[in-house]
Amino acid sequence: MYLLIVYLHVTAAAVWVGGLLFLALVAIPVARTLPPPQRASLVAALGRRFLPVAWTALAILVVTGAAALAYRGVTWESVVTGRLWGGAFGRILLAKLILVMGTLALSALHDFHVGPASTRLAEQGAGDSTAAVGLRRRASGIARANTALALAIVALAVVMVRGLR
Repeated sequence: MYLLIVYLHVTAAAVWVGGLLFLALVAIPVARTLPPPQRASLVAALGRRFLPVAWTALAILVVTGAAALAYRGVTWESVVTGRLWGGAFGRILLAKLILVMGTLALSALHDFHVGPASTRLAEQGAGDSTAAVGLRRRASGIARANTALALAIVALAVVMVRGLR
């Protein structure tokens, strides 16, 4: 069962991080070559399609991450008493959990507030307005920060499993 949990966890991470990297390195640069109305339409369509994929992957990551920790002997008692946080594994886990909370917050901000607001302005024909440009920049900054956090989470996961050597 543990191997299935790890398999699902790694697969969900690949889908989520791979999707973020595809958007950042392929889709958005291509979209920037299009005229503003087409760019807005493409980015909106990509966002609508990736949103359920990304949030499903994030949910799988949270559930399988908790299950993997339980299989490794992490208990609520060790979390609450602070015993877990005393060793290197616990400190790395804590850093990873803080980054996970950050990425969940950034994802929610981007996916449910900034992105949709930017799309609405573009669809209303106000894509070149100061407000729309500001929202696009904000969305881009949030997406970049989220991608950086995702990559840091992967790095910490590797360190948790393999240690610092």
